[in-house]
Amino acid sequence: MSPSLLVFSAACTFTTWAIAHAYRRFAFRADILAHPNERSAHEIPTPTGAGISFIIVWSIAVLLDAGGFRHLDPSWLGPVAAAIIGYIDDRRELPVLPRALAYAAACAWSIYWVGFPEINIGGELFSFGHFGLAFGFLSLLWLMNLYNFMDGIDGLAISQAIFVLSGAMLIGGNVEPAGLSLAATCLGFALINWPKAKVFMGDAGSMFLGLLLGVLALSEFAVNVWVWMILLAWFLTDACLTITVRLFRGDPIHRSHNLHAYQHLTRRFGAPKTLYIVLTVNLVWVLPIAYLGHQTPEIAAFLLIFAAIPLLVCQFVCGAGQLEPRLEYFKPRGSREATI
Repeated sequence: MSPSLLVFSAACTFTTWAIAHAYRRFAFRADILAHPNERSAHEIPTPTGAGISFIIVWSIAVLLDAGGFRHLDPSWLGPVAAAIIGYIDDRRELPVLPRALAYAAACAWSIYWVGFPEINIGGELFSFGHFGLAFGFLSLLWLMNLYNFMDGIDGLAISQAIFVLSGAMLIGGNVEPAGLSLAATCLGFALINWPKAKVFMGDAGSMFLGLLLGVLALSEFAVNVWVWMILLAWFLTDACLTITVRLFRGDPIHRSHNLHAYQHLTRRFGAPKTLYIVLTVNLVWVLPIAYLGHQTPEIAAFLLIFAAIPLLVCQFVCGAGQLEPRLEYFKPRGSREATI
């Protein structure tokens, strides 16, 4: 990496950190706070919507790199629009239907510009045409909401973004300003969002990250789309398994809950330990498989399955989608003592 890129990334990190601190003071004065409830992992009112700090810095960085709006990748405007909608929702809760339609429009805009890649399965390339665009739209919409679901404890969503972005650029050997600036701004935000978090990114940050990571995956930035999915494996498996289990049990899936595997782990071990568990799994299990998927793209789809199955099993026994974990060890101490 050139010295200029190092200076550029350091500037993005510091600027994001500084803006996040300034936003924290503003949010307290403006009462933009997330108050604890029965589903939350925090115990005191905390400023929310602070994701705009890294969104603003990243937007300026890519504008400078592109040389102005005229040369900006139009697919990136979708995530920025999602961030604006999310921030308005952080300030005052929007009605469900207009909010859903606005998010869907942001995804439609992005898939129109980024398109859907040819998919390599077993060494054969498959092109899906208009069906691919429709599937891509649904995938972006799901990933955006999935990322919002997984933003439930301090540092988890932002550290996952740093891991996925850094992993893609490291494996692909492709360090470009757009990806590097996003990873750097996320690092700046992580410094204030780490347990115990002084601010939350809110819907502004989670919706933006979910949609932008999806856009980067479909554009096959640095690595192929299968590798992107492998790098996102923990979030994909936990969210998909949780909603599947709740569907089979007959739960109204539109209602908020705290039944993801990571939330059960948090009740058992606390947020910091849960965060480190996920990071360890990402580094020890997910990253090597993602690297292998980049080196052997013809089997990358099968490597995704290989990476996901142990995660699904572990998340199931940890309680994904269930009222309590399957194993006594993963139940909160008070719950286990009551059972015994």
